[in-house]
Amino acid sequence: MTKHFIKEQYDVEEPDARRSYSTGTRREDYADSWKNTGNIIFVGLAGSGRMALSGLLSERTGLNVQVPVNPEDAVEALGANGQIVVLDDGLVENEGVRVGIHAAGKVFYLMAESRTLSSRLAERQGIADAEQLWLDMSARLAVMEPVFYSVLHFILQAGQSPESLLDDALEKIAF
Repeated sequence: MTKHFIKEQYDVEEPDARRSYSTGTRREDYADSWKNTGNIIFVGLAGSGRMALSGLLSERTGLNVQVPVNPEDAVEALGANGQIVVLDDGLVENEGVRVGIHAAGKVFYLMAESRTLSSRLAERQGIADAEQLWLDMSARLAVMEPVFYSVLHFILQAGQSPESLLDDALEKIAF
């Protein structure tokens, strides 16, 4: 049983006034600076399925996929309209690129835990030391996850297959 309670009294100008808060589920509650670009941006670590999902989404929507390899190309891709842009973690980490990501389109962070990412990479790249890869991915995830959070609009659970993520992504794109 609780023994201590906060016992403070406040005088207010309008004692009968009420204010309620909700979860903010209405899209019109938010300013969508990215709404009219038509861009879809995928961020995440290697092994998260960004490329596979972008390919499926391109087939479904007819949008071209851009995969910039350097900061200059990334800034140019983010400035265009009506495309899918896939950014690797090194580009998202670049301050010159990162400042433009959030307003350039609908940003999806493909989130997965480091075991999943390292398993996928070890299999894809034939890496024998999966334990070291897992440690490396864990360290990189610890650095990059706050950066991804700073630019995202939506999170997709990348532990699932890209095919299972497609409908979720399409639903979020429709917002």
